[in-house]
Amino acid sequence: MPTAVLAPPSKIPRTDAASRPSTSLARTGQTATFSTGLAPQRRVEDFPKFVKDVAGTKVPFAMRQALFATMYSTFKDLYHRFHQEHPNQAFDDAVMQEAEVYAKSNKTSYKNAMISSIASLKKRPVPDKLQHPSVGSEGTRAQRSSSTASPPEAYTLTLSDVEPLLLTTEVMRLYGIPMEIPSGPGGTRSDATGEEVKCDRCGNGVILKPGRDSMACQFHWGRVVRSSTGGEISRTYGCCSAPYPGSAGCQFGPHVFMEKDLDRLHARHAFTSSCAVERPTQLDIATIDCEGIYTTQGMSVARVSVCDGSGKLVFDEFVRPDDGVEVIDFNTRFSGVTSLDSANLDLVGIRQALDALIGPRTVIIGHAVENDLMMLRMIHPRLVDTIVLFPSNFGLPFKRALRVLAREYLGRSIQQGGAEVGHSSAEDALATLDLVKHYVLDQRRRK
Repeated sequence: MPTAVLAPPSKIPRTDAASRPSTSLARTGQTATFSTGLAPQRRVEDFPKFVKDVAGTKVPFAMRQALFATMYSTFKDLYHRFHQEHPNQAFDDAVMQEAEVYAKSNKTSYKNAMISSIASLKKRPVPDKLQHPSVGSEGTRAQRSSSTASPPEAYTLTLSDVEPLLLTTEVMRLYGIPMEIPSGPGGTRSDATGEEVKCDRCGNGVILKPGRDSMACQFHWGRVVRSSTGGEISRTYGCCSAPYPGSAGCQFGPHVFMEKDLDRLHARHAFTSSCAVERPTQLDIATIDCEGIYTTQGMSVARVSVCDGSGKLVFDEFVRPDDGVEVIDFNTRFSGVTSLDSANLDLVGIRQALDALIGPRTVIIGHAVENDLMMLRMIHPRLVDTIVLFPSNFGLPFKRALRVLAREYLGRSIQQGGAEVGHSSAEDALATLDLVKHYVLDQRRRK
């Protein structure tokens, strides 16, 4: 079968031997040589090759080559301080990192995974030598880190570790975290059937109807992705790579809605404070992650997972909707939920069960923890948020995705389930906890 090699990008002009600087590399797929003055001349063909069977690749080879070219260029820019002395390092690491992304993705997720990987590269500190921690593929760096330091998974967080990281009132307000119970009795309008709502998918105003009309809404489920190729900036939908804006949706489903206004959320189901009474079973540290589904109440919590400070999963329950509330869409691609037939508790029962784990001294850890608290309708004052610990370089409202942070700092791939399996709140809670462990241990090493 025909094979092909991911080669360095060919769009950079080729130079002949007479005019080529002694430390430059003609990045073409043809024969070329370079000399560093430190080692014998080496041919492009002698570079480590990532050979793939074109007929058997799960991703179009042209896409792989184009994204590889961008990744190689990004590595080369990152290594600019020593690229002339080690001109093949960027190519070698690009080959390895592309292979890592390819192995962990599928046909639909590969492009976004590569774009995310390239974006992470651009955020690395610029190295000045080969021994710098920024050098290498993600897998190589994770392996190197694990061999030189204790993995965060082995560490147990304590209150003394996380109390210096507690969110202030100002930060909580900035990130939209609920701090007070809205006025009124709450729970007076649990079901929005017949009301006009804004569809969370297509953005249109619609009258919410009972039942699941699977053809009512045409939408893109992927976020808008910004990328740069050859100096040109483009925006596409992450789900199907269609250009943004103006492209017709690639999927059909029912109209759904989600509310973040606290008063309206309170009207759907009342907010209450976490348990104010200390109990011996309550945790010092509780990392929470929730999965949500679309119902006639809005975005409703469907699964709650809690880890303690060591990483042990101490609570993992599905949640049935409130009485009179219907499921519109299980949102499986993101929630991982396909059925609630096994759910024994509604939200009131879940909150009562959580009182045994979360008390006035408990520090709750979350990723974008306001979303979890809103779904749980919980007010709690002692919070740590990985969104705040690992902020976006672009500032608010931009936030770094949990899967990106897990890959960058933990060398771990999460949320790889796809449309049929979706996310796992247990997996996400553990990743969130380990990110805080990593942060604490890294700060300790820096002192």
